[in-house]
Amino acid sequence: MEPKGIDRRTFVGAMGALGALAAAGASLGAQPGAAVAADSAFPESKHGQPVEAKVDPKTGEVTVSEDVIVRNMTCVGCYESCGNRIKLDRETGRLIGVGGNPYHPKCAYPPLPFEAPLEEEYRSFSYGAGMGNQLRGTICGRGNGSLDAIHQPTRITTPMKRAGKRGEGKWKPISWDQLIQEVTEGGKLFAEIGEEQDIEGFKQVHDTATPIDPARPNLGPKSNQIVLWNTRADGRRALNDRFAKAFGTLNAYSHNSS
Repeated sequence: MEPKGIDRRTFVGAMGALGALAAAGASLGAQPGAAVAADSAFPESKHGQPVEAKVDPKTGEVTVSEDVIVRNMTCVGCYESCGNRIKLDRETGRLIGVGGNPYHPKCAYPPLPFEAPLEEEYRSFSYGAGMGNQLRGTICGRGNGSLDAIHQPTRITTPMKRAGKRGEGKWKPISWDQLIQEVTEGGKLFAEIGEEQDIEGFKQVHDTATPIDPARPNLGPKSNQIVLWNTRADGRRALNDRFAKAFGTLNAYSHNSS
């Protein structure tokens, strides 16, 4: 079917011209190294992120910018513990970039040797001194998504206290000092919204002698009313287990199946 407003001969000619351009583009794209490395200049960055480092295309000499902090780390986007590479703006401390860690075998193959200096990392990312962009650390979509997660405008960064009936979805921010005070001391914590229930705090529940229910001794002491539900296993599980034993509760559970 011929497109409207164009005859068959003109349409076929246009398709042939596009094919020739595509072939020429593919041919030119086969030699990116020479095009990028030849007498490359480094103009001042006027838009986007600050340049973290410059690599001389002829000598491979690395000049690191003082405006950017780079750290090769481990991603906590899931439980795979892949590597990540984060970039921070030194002046503001703002996270400005996330990528793969070239020292980590889950991000690059073969990875950079652990003892390789950071200058070698910059060279391996570049076309400088014939390196040919030989290594690229990669990370999955969830790892890259941590940039958006950090800067998410609705991210909760302060304790929230219920400001309405249960399930009503009303909350208000409170200070960490108020959180600690109310959780440890207890009391009529929701009197301001008309609830007169006296809620026990950690001090009242920290009781390893009084049973929860004398008629059901298998429930154990009052201290078993505290339940610790663990999150990630990156050090916090050991801390939670230690606190549970010191407090006197058996109810310390992992987030996963172990």
